[in-house]
Amino acid sequence: MGITTHDLLAQARERGRIPTEAKLRMLVGRAYYACYHRCMDWEKSQPAAGTRRTRAKGVHQQLIERLKKPDHRCAIDDAKRSKWLGKTLAELRELRVRADYKLGESVSIQEVQSHVQLAGRVFDCCDGLGKPWGRRPANRT
Repeated sequence: MGITTHDLLAQARERGRIPTEAKLRMLVGRAYYACYHRCMDWEKSQPAAGTRRTRAKGVHQQLIERLKKPDHRCAIDDAKRSKWLGKTLAELRELRVRADYKLGESVSIQEVQSHVQLAGRVFDCCDGLGKPWGRRPANRT
């Protein structure tokens, strides 16, 4: 039995009654990985993958760099969408890295809520719903 990116995002949206820090950290990871896989799927729908700027070794950083530098054959809106997805996936990855590896640093419920909300915007963007580039919500943390 497999799992979909939408299943991962739904799991990240579940908070439970008493969110422990361990659960908050898990939710950050679920939201990030949902977006990572959704962005990989979206990239495959493009005429060609973008190019990497550096010799990034990790597959996550490679995807982020390809999204940030879309192929010239992409439609104008898809190129803008790709750049926004790359920038946003990098932002989501930062909190995921902190949640997974920097155990001495706390992760707040507000950060997690913002993170999961941003993950929903990534899905909307991949689905062609709206044009999030060029605007940022005022209540970002």
